[in-house]
Amino acid sequence: MSRDGSAPGEPPTPLQRQLTGTRAPARPTPLDALAAARHWFNQGRKLDIQALAAELGVSRVTLHRWVGTREQLLVEVLWVSSERALTRLHEQVEAEGPARPRQPGQPGQPGQPGQHSHTAEVLGRWVREVLAHPGHRQLASEESEMFVRLLTHDASLFQRRLIELVRELLVEDIAAGRVTIDLEPLELAYTVVRIVESFVHTPAITGCAPDPDGNARVLRALLR
Repeated sequence: MSRDGSAPGEPPTPLQRQLTGTRAPARPTPLDALAAARHWFNQGRKLDIQALAAELGVSRVTLHRWVGTREQLLVEVLWVSSERALTRLHEQVEAEGPARPRQPGQPGQPGQPGQHSHTAEVLGRWVREVLAHPGHRQLASEESEMFVRLLTHDASLFQRRLIELVRELLVEDIAAGRVTIDLEPLELAYTVVRIVESFVHTPAITGCAPDPDGNARVLRALLR
């Protein structure tokens, strides 16, 4: 009799395997595909559906059924990475100082998030991270036209999500008195996102080098 209770030469039942702590290897899922694609992105590796399917041990057809097209998968990878980074930076800015509203006529001081818009500070730091990220650098260098289209077109799922997230940050700023500009949060969020895009995608738009410092200055000047 084997250790799992089965007769010699007889394969154990699933119940016997679980009772002895031996389980069949878990099958990959769509979430595993997203995790693997994000790992490639973080390494600056060009996303290849056929190679990714082989790494997961599934067919190309199965992977397409799970994630859609390569561009659809890229949007999800970019969004998950961006949302997590923005959430982390927002928590970081919130923890750095009290949310003190500026008094009329009092200028905001760089490095003091409590004195100016938290949205401006979060997005300023985020743009720096984006421009230094291996995955973003790979896309901007090798697939710049597609990269800009996926992130900046009005129909872009990524852009719609980003505008909504920025709107939520602005609502907090407005409620705390850190932003007093007379625009609706959604209208202001759209404007802010367009400014950020212009600085992130400067090489593709103008051929000039990115300027994260300029992005931070413009956002601080606008969001007051």
